[in-house]
Amino acid sequence: MFEKRLIVWLLLLSFLPGCSTTLRAQPLAVEEPSTEAPETAPLATNPSDFWATDLGAGTAQRGKASWYGKRFHGRRTASGEVFKMSELTAAHRTLPLLSYAKVTLLSNGKSVIVRINDRGPHILTHRIIDLSQAAAAELGLLSMGTGDVLVERVVARDVGDPPSLSKK
Repeated sequence: MFEKRLIVWLLLLSFLPGCSTTLRAQPLAVEEPSTEAPETAPLATNPSDFWATDLGAGTAQRGKASWYGKRFHGRRTASGEVFKMSELTAAHRTLPLLSYAKVTLLSNGKSVIVRINDRGPHILTHRIIDLSQAAAAELGLLSMGTGDVLVERVVARDVGDPPSLSKK
């Protein structure tokens, strides 16, 4: 047994010098994230300006929501935008990036329209959506931290669409 181990070690050691090469570490060019995001039009939050659409398995999703702010402010989101905690945005696992969702806090009935610009929350947290600090403030969620919400995917209504087509 000892001889086998010795032979294996000798074979391994004989291959090591042939595998080694001299590499010099080159500093990576680190691109500083720009805090300047492309200017976007202000988000209209009037629910009558949006139509509800199907999430896939029903018309809405119920679950826990939380919010995030300063710690992520200025970092890139999954959509490539720079996260700004003062904008009405959210992170969702499955809704398309840059789509819109109406989030209603069930304890007080307040609603807000958010743009999905990031992925999350992590599945192990048992939450369905993470809201920006501004969106959480609109709902009255800041002091609670988390709350039960209803999430509905919505699309912006065209100005020329007849009002009878809007789903309220």
